[in-house]
Amino acid sequence: MKEGSVMDLKLQVKQTQTLSQRMIQSAEILQMTSQELNTYINELALENPVIDIVEPPTAEEQRESIEQQEWLNSFNEENYYLYQRQNNDDDYDFKSSWNINTDDGETLQDYLWSQLITENFTDQETEIIKFMLECLDNKGYLEESTETIASYFGTDTEIVEDLLSDLQALDPSGVCARTLEECLKLQLERRDILTPVLESIIDNCLEMVAKNQIPAIARKLRLSPTETAGYCQIIKSLNPKPGVSFSSRDQLRYIIPDVTIVKFKDHFDILLNESMYPTIELNSYYRQMNQNPESSELKEYLGNKIRQAEWVKQCVTQRGKTLMQVSRAILEHQEEFFTFGPAHLNPLRLADIAQELDIHESTVSRAVSKKYLQCSWGVYPMNFFFSRSVAVQESSSSESGTQSVTAADIKRVLREIIEEENKKKPYSDRLLGEKLAERGISISRRTVAKYREEEGIADASGRKEYV
Repeated sequence: MKEGSVMDLKLQVKQTQTLSQRMIQSAEILQMTSQELNTYINELALENPVIDIVEPPTAEEQRESIEQQEWLNSFNEENYYLYQRQNNDDDYDFKSSWNINTDDGETLQDYLWSQLITENFTDQETEIIKFMLECLDNKGYLEESTETIASYFGTDTEIVEDLLSDLQALDPSGVCARTLEECLKLQLERRDILTPVLESIIDNCLEMVAKNQIPAIARKLRLSPTETAGYCQIIKSLNPKPGVSFSSRDQLRYIIPDVTIVKFKDHFDILLNESMYPTIELNSYYRQMNQNPESSELKEYLGNKIRQAEWVKQCVTQRGKTLMQVSRAILEHQEEFFTFGPAHLNPLRLADIAQELDIHESTVSRAVSKKYLQCSWGVYPMNFFFSRSVAVQESSSSESGTQSVTAADIKRVLREIIEEENKKKPYSDRLLGEKLAERGISISRRTVAKYREEEGIADASGRKEYV
């Protein structure tokens, strides 16, 4: 092989490797979340002196941006114009003008302590109470024993027990319990209906109550099925997790939407959130230095860094364009959803969007991966809008054919069937499958069970009523 041919081959291999690395990098940037992209750009700027970054907004500014986006989705077209005015007016105070509440949410600990601030506790009692509040899990249960707490503070267990009783008398009822059983009993005591029978069921038959095994409980406690069903209904009306309605103290955060779709009277608008990561700029000093380098090594070094910076900047720009294209395509296919709500989600595949945009299906997958979209109906993962379709039969006296429905459609029909069933003789999964088939939806018993469980619906024995 001639020397020139060898050099050409080496150059071709090198160019192919460079191109391959760049394509991999482009795909990785497309798949990154805004937070990951933020971290990546900042780390890259530390090792590449050519890169200057324009920092993204502060946490407070980001929070205000979220509030603006939430407010923007209020179906009021005037909001949009005021939003744009605010963006162009540095003196415009969004929060003060519209009295926006920026509170992250009240924690359970804050709520409980607010009920005690008028009480007269000693300094040590106050410290013990605050410690116990910090020991509550997200369900509202006390994770530490009173013995352990007493030992930690060098006091008697009786003192801690008395303080715990004070906490258990607060709202919500059942809070600060140490077990599920204690939580339920506290609620019944608050309602003054804790009878020996109810206490016995809670202590000995909770698992059977969860499975709705009324006959077994009746036999065990020598009660009639009607009486047992009544007692179980009372227990089921209680809240086993009194703390879940409050904000988590571990992680008070917003989900930052990557895309916001705003509904107006006669159209939709798509807003891309590019404020979560910095903007890449090329340092003018190093670019000028590259024009007249002191050595060939410096020229090669700066040239490589400039090309890297330009490529990453291009990838970030392309990421935004792709995300906007995919969002626009989702809007076109799911316009009924954005107009009328979640019950109107249409079947949509990644391949459909890929074909429409003339890009690879994997590109669409990376574009929606770990990204969120905000609209009038809430904040959704972007892959939520890609739902599997199920072919169902459509028949009439004259013709027959098929149509596609989503899993969400099937679940909605499944719920309707269950709501209409005889509660004393609920349908088994097999019968539910037959009822779905009568409505043109033919799926296996296993799939029926899967959809039922995903909806949090009990099986036939768990739904049966004995009264």
